[in-house]
Amino acid sequence: MEDFINKKLSVEIEKAITQLEYRIVELKTMQIEPDLSYLNSFYKERTEENINRLNSRIKIPKLSLYIWISSFAMLIFSFVVFFFVFSKLEETKTKSIKEYKNQLSKNSVIMSKQNAELLKDMDLWFKSDPQSTSKFIHWRQSQR
Repeated sequence: MEDFINKKLSVEIEKAITQLEYRIVELKTMQIEPDLSYLNSFYKERTEENINRLNSRIKIPKLSLYIWISSFAMLIFSFVVFFFVFSKLEETKTKSIKEYKNQLSKNSVIMSKQNAELLKDMDLWFKSDPQSTSKFIHWRQSQR
């Protein structure tokens, strides 16, 4: 009986060994592919974030370029406005001075160049001839 048990055990062990060898061959030929979906999605998200960050950096120089261009345009516009204002200021100043002189001339506050020359000549004539000065003063009092 011992022999029978030993044979039975040896047959079972041989079956187990052949099954294990078969399993080993199966495992060697089986291709195991790891599940990389998490890793792929992680790298995909990181790549998208990096691309977005780089794109945002690209947009910033455009913004600074627009700021520089608009600043330059505003500077040019300011110079044009100042030039226009100062040219109009000179015109207005000249015009107001002419109006002021015309008003003073109408009110006889100031005299024209011809009248000033006449007055100068009269003064020289009166200084050269004292009798004519007294005659002129007498004539003027009679006119009033």
